[in-house]
Amino acid sequence: MKRMLTIAALSVVAGQIAAEAGDAKVYPNGPRELIGSYGNSPAQCQSYHRKADNFTSFSATSYEFCGGSMCGATIVSHQKLKDGYILNLRSPGNRSGWHTKVKLLDEGAVEITSLARHDPPETLARCTKSDAIAGIGLRPNEDPTANNSLRPVFTAYYALAVPGKCAGVEANTQAAETIIAAGRSSWTEFLRKGPSAQHATPEGIAQDLALEKGDAEYAVRADAAEIPAFCSEVLNVFGEGGRVQPGLLKDPRGKT
Repeated sequence: MKRMLTIAALSVVAGQIAAEAGDAKVYPNGPRELIGSYGNSPAQCQSYHRKADNFTSFSATSYEFCGGSMCGATIVSHQKLKDGYILNLRSPGNRSGWHTKVKLLDEGAVEITSLARHDPPETLARCTKSDAIAGIGLRPNEDPTANNSLRPVFTAYYALAVPGKCAGVEANTQAAETIIAAGRSSWTEFLRKGPSAQHATPEGIAQDLALEKGDAEYAVRADAAEIPAFCSEVLNVFGEGGRVQPGLLKDPRGKT
């Protein structure tokens, strides 16, 4: 009985695909038109290029729709529709494959519908360079409900790493180190008062700060590679009147 229901379900899916695609030719891999990152809000698109979770992306051969090994698929082939594409997908967890429809909307947005499940369609906007710029100096996945003691620490380490990518830009090392010291104290106090008190040791705190430093230095490298005018944009974040932390960077050649 179960096998008959499975066969019936597969027949329904096959019928959907046939109805959607008609006699459309099958092309290998994915359509170049879809290549990029997508999100359901500005917050989800922010710093899309250095996110490991909570976003959707297409390459020529892959479809990523959340994060982790079970949240991606290989695009085996595709068919062109009048308003989008049928993607024929396969993953280690589903080697028999499944199919997803991607409808093209205005201004680069897409509507994604799985033809193998009954999930409602999901509408996503294409992430742009403006979203990358909006994330300069910030963590890519900031949890608004979490303790934020280490957020300024990440920001300060980010600013300290910028001169390594932007010749002529100088960091206010003293101000950054003051922020880091304050963040260390706040984080230590938070740990001591909570269920993780056993982690509030000099070694544990040093490890936490080292992780923030490593993440910030990676963020600078990734942002510099993704944003063409990074060295100008970063001054709008950390220079005089900067939107995240003013006064941490300056350019003695004229820009601050």
